[in-house]
Amino acid sequence: MSRRGSVVGTVVSDLRALIAQSYSIGDQLPNEKLLAEQLDVSRGSVREAMGMLATEGVVTRSWGVGTFVAPPRTNTSLSMSAIQSYRDRVRAVGRSVELLDAGYEQVALPEGPAEAFEQSAGTPAWRVVRLFAVDGVPSAHMVEHVPLVVHGVRIDPVGMTTLESDLFDMLDRHLPGIVAHTTTDVEAVAVPSAQAAALQVRAGVPVLRTEQVTVDGHGHALAHGITLQRTDVMRMRIAR
Repeated sequence: MSRRGSVVGTVVSDLRALIAQSYSIGDQLPNEKLLAEQLDVSRGSVREAMGMLATEGVVTRSWGVGTFVAPPRTNTSLSMSAIQSYRDRVRAVGRSVELLDAGYEQVALPEGPAEAFEQSAGTPAWRVVRLFAVDGVPSAHMVEHVPLVVHGVRIDPVGMTTLESDLFDMLDRHLPGIVAHTTTDVEAVAVPSAQAAALQVRAGVPVLRTEQVTVDGHGHALAHGITLQRTDVMRMRIAR
């Protein structure tokens, strides 16, 4: 995450804590100048953080009137504006996350990940499957493929099967600083039967499908992942 993103992320967390401790639903918040002075940050950081909280539904903003504490939503938007794991995105919006199931195995690369890795389909690779819950409700089913060897280093994905580690942690332990950026394609799909059972929804209901490719500084793919996400539990927000 960039320095700017780190600062704004901290301001978001501080504002969320301040709102929870000192304000009630419907209360008007101080203006940006006063909040910036209180948190000892710039007004620009407060403005950007407030925009993120408004998108999440923590506050409502009315031009010329002010910013007010909003009633809680039944779902929350996840920010996609920085490189973060699903675990960290959920925690960043004040929700609890748990890993319901996780496992990994060596498999033959299917066509999609093979194309991302510029390898032939059938090349051996790791497949990691994880199921996450938000506030106790199954929310995201992830299937990620990772090469067996990256830049000459053999990859052990076992760390991805615990909640306190993730893809980025695992890659960084093997090759510090290797992750440069990710690209994510998003579409709505009808959930297949197998994933529907895991997510505890009916087969065929709409879910959000994201295809994410994680690359190094030279543009070489380090991981390819497909996530099916229930939008009645968590939504996605892409800020530019």
